[in-house]
Order: sequence, then structure tokens, then C-alpha cells
Amino acid sequence: MTAQSVKWWSLVHKWTSLICTLFLLMLCITGLPLIFHDEIDDLFKSEASARNLPADTPQAPLSRLIDAAKARYPQRYLQVLGWDDRAGPG
Repeated sequence: MTAQSVKWWSLVHKWTSLICTLFLLMLCITGLPLIFHDEIDDLFKSEASARNLPADTPQAPLSRLIDAAKARYPQRYLQVLGWDDRAGPG
């Protein structure tokens, strides 16, 4: 290899590496919200968290919860109702 070809390959290597680094940087930056979406949601959450109730508090019937939701938001429709198993008791 001549000095000229080493210089040329050095330039090719430098610029192709910079281009690849930009793509990897874009992947890292756009992937971070996917990894930390729970923490980001908690940070920007505008709704109040449920308060802790005593252990002997009776559970409300599901139909009463649905009626309360419909009364509070009459313009919306109830599509899905589920329990968050990750939340834990209280």
C-alpha cells in the first residue's frame, strides 16, 4: 500500500464511521423513550394517584365504578376495564 492509498482509506473510514455513528446516535435517542416510558409517563402524569385506603375498606362493585365513570365523563365511552396487577394493594 502506498501512502496515498492509506490516506484515501483513512478518509473513507473516517467519513463512513461518522455516518454510521449518526445513525446509531439516532437509534439510541429514539429508543430511550421506549425503554423509560413508564418513568416518563409518571413524570408528566397530570392525573392524581389513588390514595391509600385502610385494609378493611370494602370493595366497590364493578357496576358502581362504571356508573361513576359514565356520570363523570358522559361524552366518552367505556371500552376496556382492567386491573393493574403491578400496582399492588392499597
